[in-house]
Parts: sequence; structure tokens; C-alpha cells
Amino acid sequence: MNDILQSLNKALARQGWLYGDKSHRLGHPFEWVDGDRHPELYTTIDSLSILLYLSMFYEEYATPDEVLTSDYEQMKGYYEEQLDNFCKHFFPFSKLSPTPLASDLKTYIGCHALGRTQDYCFIRKNCKDLTNSIKHLDIGSGLGSHALYSLKGLNSEFYALEASPKSYAVQRHFLRFISPAPGAYLDLVELENFEVTYDAMSKELNNNSKYKIKHCPSWFVPLIQDKSIDLITATWVLNEVSFSGILWLMSHASRVLSQGGYFYIRDSSKLKPGRHSINYDKLLNQIGFVEVARLNVRNRIDYYGVPRVYQKKTDAAYSFEELGESFLGKFAVTAHGGEYVQNLENMPKLKT
Repeated sequence: MNDILQSLNKALARQGWLYGDKSHRLGHPFEWVDGDRHPELYTTIDSLSILLYLSMFYEEYATPDEVLTSDYEQMKGYYEEQLDNFCKHFFPFSKLSPTPLASDLKTYIGCHALGRTQDYCFIRKNCKDLTNSIKHLDIGSGLGSHALYSLKGLNSEFYALEASPKSYAVQRHFLRFISPAPGAYLDLVELENFEVTYDAMSKELNNNSKYKIKHCPSWFVPLIQDKSIDLITATWVLNEVSFSGILWLMSHASRVLSQGGYFYIRDSSKLKPGRHSINYDKLLNQIGFVEVARLNVRNRIDYYGVPRVYQKKTDAAYSFEELGESFLGKFAVTAHGGEYVQNLENMPKLKT
């Protein structure tokens, strides 16, 4: 993981996050606030780290009829098979463990497969004009398992965007394991390790279709070509980043998503305290996105999260600085997070 941390440190210096206004007032955007509140994520290595991410799905909620697609059972079975193969590779000793690891793995595989299949079906049902060969950007990829339905069901080029070095390291294991062919997985941090120039990295990222899985740290998202992405997904992530993080993600979403492209969110409809107070659903409305579907459910009572999807109806894009001034104001201090936020304006309207 050291090379990922070194890449982040280089980016902080190169992009000017270590000094002046951006550092002292806003803070950098490459922070997983919830991760910092779970120190166990940073005290484990290798297979135990993978197990932590796999086990983030541990609840089952029935799939509503309005979400079901004709290939629902096929996709769910495919997920279970692929995740089972992944676990057999990384946890071949599970039946020998004195803890009930083998039965736990079965639960995690079933819950994970169900959740991701539901994501796929909601997208299929509600992104009406999404073609069958797309570029799909997943924000905060967790284990990386959105890639399974994306590659199989959407015939995509899959971009995994991640800001947490720990998460990025875990995703390396999963994405390499499921890579559909030798040489089909691109890791931008590895390119940087071999001193590939940023121009060359951008060309590989955007123009070389042999890579079906493209692994991109959030600090390299400026390398993604404007208006090149057809679908963005964000599940259980937008509530868990900092003020700078949400503005960074939303500004680049407005830039890289093509007009008519879709932004799928599955998360609580309530903001978590101590992270950021920017209502990203309203923000999307203000920068030219229109909600086209929302599942009428109660989070963790009827369903796990509230799925909704937006479509970009404009050709406009907004910079981090523009969103920062409009949604934070010129004098807000958010760098220290939590109870230390100061001078925060009350969500002024974006100047268009």
C-alpha cells in the first residue's frame, strides 16, 4: 500500500492541497471520514482486510417487484458464483478456522450478491436509453464488486474511482482476480510507479479499450476525459466524505458525465452528522441533473438504502472552486471537519 500513499502525497503537493486557502480553509478532498472512525480498517492486512470489505454487506432485504428484471436470477447466481470463487482463493482455510468463518462467508456472499444485483436491476429498469456498451465510473468502489454486473450486464469499460489508500489496496486484489483477460486491468498508481507521464497515463485511461477495468485514485480523476462517461454509480459513499470530498466528486461528475448520462445513488436519504452538510441530491438538481426514478422505501426497514437515479440534462460543467464558493461561501472553514466547521453559509443558490 506504500506506493498508493506515496502517490497521494505527490498529488497533494502537485495540486496545491498542502498550503494556502485550500489547505487551511477547506482541506483536501481525498479523505474517507467514516474510514477514519473505524481504525480496525487500518490495522489488518491482506486476507483480513479483504474480509472486512466483503462483510460490509450483512443484511438481506427482499427485492421489490418493480425492480426485478428478466435476468435477475441469472445475475444473482453469477454474483454468488464469482464471489464464492474469490473467497475460495483468498480463504481456502475457512473451514479450518475455530471461528464460524465458513458460515459467515456464506452470509456475506449472499448479502453482497443480492445488494449488487439489486443495483444492476434498478439501473437497467430506469436508465432507459443506456446502451449496451458503456463507460461506467464507480465512486468509492469498496470491494470493487460493481465491476461484476457492469462487465457482464452492461458490457462496460469499468472505472473504479477511490480516494482511500486502504480501499484501493483491497480493490487491487478483487479487480485483478475478476479481470476478464490478461492485461485487461489498468492500475494508474502502477503506471506512476514506472514513471509513465501523466499525458501517457491519460491516453491509456481514455483511449485504450483493451483495458476493461480501469483503476483510478480520486486524485487522478482530472485525467478522465470530459463528457466521456455514460454512467456514474455511488453506493454508500457520498455520506461518508468531507466537505471538500463531496464538492470534488460532484464537480468532476459534472465534467466527465456526458449529456444524457446517468448518476445512480444508493444511500440513506439523510446526511450523517460530522461529515458534511451538503445535500448532494439538491446539488445535482442545481447543476443540471433531473431525478428520473426513486424507489419509495425506508432505509433499513423496507430496503437497504434508498436507490435513485438522475440524468444529466445540460452540457455544463462546474469546477471545484465554483461549487465551493456557491455551497460553502468565501469564508467557510471546513478543513478540520466535525464540530470545528465555521462560517458556513446556508446553501446559497448556484450562480449559472
